[in-house]
Formats: sequence, C-alpha cells, structure tokens
Amino acid sequence: MAAFKFRLAKVLKVREIREEQSKFKWAQEERLAHEERARLARLRDTEQEIKNFGYGQGEITLRLAMYEYLEALGRRIEHQEERVAVQEKAADRAKEAWFEARKERKKVTTLRERQHAAFIKEELSREQKALDDMRPRTLL
Repeated sequence: MAAFKFRLAKVLKVREIREEQSKFKWAQEERLAHEERARLARLRDTEQEIKNFGYGQGEITLRLAMYEYLEALGRRIEHQEERVAVQEKAADRAKEAWFEARKERKKVTTLRERQHAAFIKEELSREQKALDDMRPRTLL
C-alpha cells in the first residue's frame, strides 16, 4: 500500500499556526480584560469603604473631604469603566479572529479527511482487483 500524501499539507500547517496564534492573542486580550475588570472592582470596593467610613463621621471637614475624594474616585471609576469596555471589545475581536482562523483550518482539515478517505477507498479497490486477478478462473 502506498503512503498517503496530502498536497495541501503546508497550507494546513500554516492554518494550524494561525489558529494557535489567534487563540493565544485572544487569551492575552481576555486576560487583560479580566485585569481591567478586577481594577474596576477594587475601585468600587474602595468607594464603598470610603462611603461607609465617611458617613459614620460626625465632623463636617471629614465629610467634605470624603465628598471631594468620592468625586475624584467617581471620575477614576468612569475612566476605568471605559477601559474595561475597550478591552472587552478587543477581546471580542480577538475571539472572532480565532473563530475565523479555526473555521479556515477546519476547511482544510475536512478536505484532507475526504482525500484520505478517497485514497483508502482507491487502495482497497486496487487491492481487491489484484486479488481478483490472482484467483484461478474455471473453464465453463
């Protein structure tokens, strides 16, 4: 039996490499988005702690300082929310690119599987024909 040789093996290899690269890129973007969400959560926790502390104070100067700090913290939270949104969009784009690369690799893989199945079928057919030719024929 002859060995199967897929003519588009190099194309398949390139598609596999692209898929792995895009998967890695998506993982990086997702990790960065997770970090941005964690920063936002820490800022919100800090805001809640400041509110809890500040509202318990009876001194007006502390309350005024708290309000100023909360205002600045609110701007930081808004900025962080924007960063989270931008990073999540980047992660979504990277995920779409990964899915596209995966689809392209799957096309070539499917073609390889079909060609391999056709090759096996042809080899078995050839083998059967050779066996049929070896069988002694009886005279009628």
